[in-house]
Amino acid sequence: MRVHSLSRRLGAAALVLSVGVGVSACGGDSGSEDSSSSASDGSSDTSTDEATDEAAEDAAEEEAPEEASLTELSAEDFYPTVMAAMEEAGSFTFTTTSDSAGQAQEMAGEARFGDDGVEMKATGTGAQAMDMILVDKTMYMKSPALGTGDKWLKIDLSDPNSIFGMIGKATDPEVMFKAMESPKKLELVGGEEVDGVETNHYRITMDPTSYLKAMEFPEAMADMLPKELVTDMWVDGDNLPRKFSQTVEVTAAGGGPATTSNTEGTYSDFGTDVEIEAPPASEVTEQPGM
Repeated sequence: MRVHSLSRRLGAAALVLSVGVGVSACGGDSGSEDSSSSASDGSSDTSTDEATDEAAEDAAEEEAPEEASLTELSAEDFYPTVMAAMEEAGSFTFTTTSDSAGQAQEMAGEARFGDDGVEMKATGTGAQAMDMILVDKTMYMKSPALGTGDKWLKIDLSDPNSIFGMIGKATDPEVMFKAMESPKKLELVGGEEVDGVETNHYRITMDPTSYLKAMEFPEAMADMLPKELVTDMWVDGDNLPRKFSQTVEVTAAGGGPATTSNTEGTYSDFGTDVEIEAPPASEVTEQPGM
């Protein structure tokens, strides 16, 4: 197993950690400054127009969505609260960027919560170009590196020994947040704005052994990880993650230089309609190429 590939997979574990939705408020001002004089001079038409404008302004203000106030989450509340907010939103889009061993990777996609868990599709470009679809607890991947040509590789995520199954778990937000259910430490760094939305910036410290157990990754991987895994996450007033940042340093086998993987992502468009379907059977194979 090459170290930079492992590092990239660990970085991908944060792929769908954070989600966000744009919240905007709109209002108008018709600028009626002389309503009192208009009323006194008997101009009923003007008074009526101004009253109508004021009523419209009041209605617009009442209908405009308001940004929820920020509430600090405790270490015990973080996992259930954020997961509940994500599930209630139902769907989201995301983009991530990562850098490992000097190789950059970008990924964009969309996801939704269904009866059988999270469904997702994404496209990656850069060092590891690929397309991924996760639906009905099955992962489909298409990449030149897989040697399957134009066909999608079908992956059984229930196989504990499958390296591809590890990637599937890494892209499931329910699994990833489960790994954060009992962090060693949850620190509120402060309030920060992300894409125009006020958020709380948290720093989450996890024990790598507990992390790997929750992710159902091999315990032996703990020897390649630092003593603590740290993820920064920005959460808005609706308890939706807006942004994450994670740096993982992986120790090289045989005493070689460590490899650092930096991953960052932001998320948006909660509650929008997304289309996620398994590829046609004629375009699927279960045998990877050489």
